[in-house]
Formats: sequence, C-alpha cells, structure tokens
Amino acid sequence: MATASVHQQILDGNIHKKIPLSTYESNLEPTLQNLESLLPKTSSEKLPKFDPMIHLQYYSNELASHKYNNTRRITMKELGLENPNLQISPIGVSDPFPLFTEEAVTIMKKELLTKDIFMENARYCFNSTSGLDCCLRGYVKTIDGKVNCPFIYEAWTNPKTMELISKMAGVDLEIIMNYEIGHVNISIKSNDQANEEIIKYERLMIDDKKRKNSGDDIPAVVGWHYDSYPFVCVLMLSDTTKMIGGETSLRMGTTKGENQVAIIPSPQLGSASVLQGRLIEHIAPTPLGLSERMTMVTSFRAKNPSLKDSSILNTVKPEINFGSRYNEFYSQWINYRCELIKQKMDLINNKVKTGDSFNKDDITNDLKDVEDYVKKTYEEMMISKEEMAKMFQKK
Repeated sequence: MATASVHQQILDGNIHKKIPLSTYESNLEPTLQNLESLLPKTSSEKLPKFDPMIHLQYYSNELASHKYNNTRRITMKELGLENPNLQISPIGVSDPFPLFTEEAVTIMKKELLTKDIFMENARYCFNSTSGLDCCLRGYVKTIDGKVNCPFIYEAWTNPKTMELISKMAGVDLEIIMNYEIGHVNISIKSNDQANEEIIKYERLMIDDKKRKNSGDDIPAVVGWHYDSYPFVCVLMLSDTTKMIGGETSLRMGTTKGENQVAIIPSPQLGSASVLQGRLIEHIAPTPLGLSERMTMVTSFRAKNPSLKDSSILNTVKPEINFGSRYNEFYSQWINYRCELIKQKMDLINNKVKTGDSFNKDDITNDLKDVEDYVKKTYEEMMISKEEMAKMFQKK
C-alpha cells in the first residue's frame, strides 16, 4: 500500500511537497512587495520587456564588459580532469562574471515570486534540512508552449545572452529543455538566525589547510555531487554583501596520490558562473549570514549534435527531486532526446550522401553511438534500488 501511495504522489506531481500558503505569505510575499518599489514605473501594470542592451551588464556597463573579458577560466586540464571522450569544452569552470543587471534580477524575482506562479510550482527541496529550502522548476514555459515568465524566458534564451554564456564556456551551448530554464533554489532564514551565524562564524570556519585536501569535511546542505547535465550557468539573485562563505569547491584530479580542491569565489547579485558540472564533482558550502538566498540555474548541452551529450537524470528525475513534475518533466525529456536523435541521424545520412565512398565501419560506429544514446534515454528513467530507498525515505 505504501508503495502504491508513494508512486501516486510522484504521478500527481509531488503536490504533497507544495509550499503552504501561510509560509509564502509570511516569508516571501513581503519580499515581493519590496520589489515593487525597485521596479521602473510604467504606464501599465506589465513588467518591462527584456532588452539585452539594458539588462545585460556586458552591454549596459563598460566596466562590467571589461570584467567579463578578464574573468578567470580554469580548464579541465588544469583541474586534472581532462576527458577527451566526454568533455564538450576545454573549459571546466569560470569565476563569477557580470551577467544580468540589478533591474533584470529584480524583474526576474518579481515574476517567479508572483503568488500564482510560486504556489503552483514551488516544492520543498528534496535535500532540505532546515528552514524554508524550496525550489521552482519547469515554471517558465509549459509543455503546451505557454510562457508564464516572459522576462525570464527571454533573458535566458536571447541570442546575446547565449553568446555570452557560450563564450565563457568555450563552446556553443543550447538549453537542455524548457523545464531547465531558470531553476530557482530558495533558502530563507530569520534575521536572528542569520545574525547568529555571523556570531558563530569563527567556530564554523574551515581551516585553510583542510580545504586543500580531499574536502570531505566541508559542511554543506548538498554533499559532493556531479550535475545531471553537461554545463550549468548559476546566477545569484540575492545581495551577498553580508554573506560569509558560499564559494563553490571543485574536486580536482589526483595529484601525488591526493585529491586537491579548487575554490571558485561566491558570486555577487547579477553575477554568474559556468561549470562543466557533469564531469566535475563539486559542492557549494553552506553560506552564513544571509536571511534570504536565491540562485537561478539554467542547464545546457552542446549545440553541435555531433558533440557528446552525457546528460543523466540522477539529481532531477521526479522520483528523487520534488520540483520535477512527472508528466511535464518526462515528456520534455523524451521530446528533446528524440529531436537530438533526429539531428544525429541526419548527420549520418548526410555523411553517406556527400561521401565519395561508403565507409561501413565509420557508419556502423555512428549508428552504434545513436543506439547507445537511445538506450541511455530510457535507462535514465529507470529507478535503481538506491533511488527506490531514497524515495521511501524522503516521501
């Protein structure tokens, strides 16, 4: 009976993990009201439309464009993680770079915190340990094509935004699917809790020497993990002026028998980092001193269909992640995989059409790659014994 109940909850879209209205009204509605005073006044109630020349820092701020062009990027080789068979770019990770303006971030938060949008789509985080830790997934554009958050949708899909993110990542990227546009993670604490964290900071600090070893002792809400998709772009939506910690730690390749840890600074409001997270094990240490922390994540794969798409569903499938709603998520997963399979088959067909001679071994290997991709598509939707145990533990 318990098994049937858990499965039905998943099929229903994990609605049992929705955020209570009382929690929204006490913790997030005041934030929404404060945003109103920060927005530019218009003749109508509609929010401003996304304009890359206004809302991308690269085009609206000369100093920001200079900072973007001088952002440090660490290669997979420098991390000791070079993997020619799987990596889609030589770049492993970037330091935070200026992406969206403060006005853009304000409009984004206004859209995603709108009562109807939030209450319909927000779910408690599957890895939440305390306070209000929730996420919004699949809320920007629905499977039937309805755009619920036009500013967020245009901000991430605009060609100029894509160009900036792709350049930073070292490869032309494409958003995985609409469900993965603007995934938001929200953590809310009381001001007293935030202030108490600052007071206790000295006791909670991690010794620098320890941070240079395996990194197993770094405290975090989510432990060491790999992302489900090839590349992510993580945008900071909160003012981090008073934040302590929050850097991203990356597990480097083994050097002299030891794992070293690379540290990426925490971003400021409107800044973002790109990470080839499918191939880099990483952790985001628990930040201290913030009463509200919001990050927005959009996931990508290579635009070129001939490059490897190593996507998996470990951290995002509905059976594990409460924010993924069964019908919408799996439908979009299959749609995107089928479209990519078509593109891969077209490449094979064109190779045959335009070739002077037929190379059986080459074409056979290409077809086997597509076969493996199809197999991986349905295998990723299967539930392992370990995942089954997590389902019953967290439901």
